[in-house]
Amino acid sequence: MKRVSYRLLAGGVYAVVLAAAFWAGFELGQDRVTSLMQPDLAALEAERLDLAAQRDALRGELAAALREQVISERSRQIDRETARALTEQLKEAQDARLDLSRELSYLKRLVQDGNRGAIRVQDLRIVAEEVPAAFRYTFTLTQVVPGFAESTGHIRFELEGRNPSGVLTLSLEDLPSAEPQTLPIALEYLQSLSGSFTLPEDFVPSAVLIGIEPSDDRLIPTSESFPWAPTTEAPIGLLPAALP
Repeated sequence: MKRVSYRLLAGGVYAVVLAAAFWAGFELGQDRVTSLMQPDLAALEAERLDLAAQRDALRGELAAALREQVISERSRQIDRETARALTEQLKEAQDARLDLSRELSYLKRLVQDGNRGAIRVQDLRIVAEEVPAAFRYTFTLTQVVPGFAESTGHIRFELEGRNPSGVLTLSLEDLPSAEPQTLPIALEYLQSLSGSFTLPEDFVPSAVLIGIEPSDDRLIPTSESFPWAPTTEAPIGLLPAALP
């Protein structure tokens, strides 16, 4: 019995010594491996730090590039808005110049003829109806000389264009669908007129001619030509193409 106990005790001591030997060998091997790998680990750590620095630098460059892109796009937008505003201002200036030129022409004729009035045609609008070749129109008559006596007369509303036979001019009387077919003048300050018509088949209009035919010699007969430019939506004013 004692012999068995001694054997068990000896086996236990042997196992403890063996485990200690293995542990010592493991610690020694780990220290050796660590000492051997230390340069490689240091190099990898340095490379990691360098890559992190490059990453941060690239992030900074990307942020700067994005800022430059935003600034550049904003500058282009400002340039476009400026160009659009200048274009609109130029058009307004040209329209104002044309309007003044027309008024000057009227006034010159009034001075030359002496004590006579004149009527201007303004704000002609032509709108295409849903029915093919059907249109409606509106325009305004105004006295050139403020305070002039009541004016009467007749308006000549004509469509200039072409058909297969050649150049053709059509009056409202030539259009059976026109409503009204006659446009009388009866104004003291201004007069608004409107109507509708349907174009004949194969007729291609190019301009609208509106003539003022007074009933007495107190008014100067005038006429104005407008380019044919109807709209399918909100009416848009048409600028005169020629002066009387």
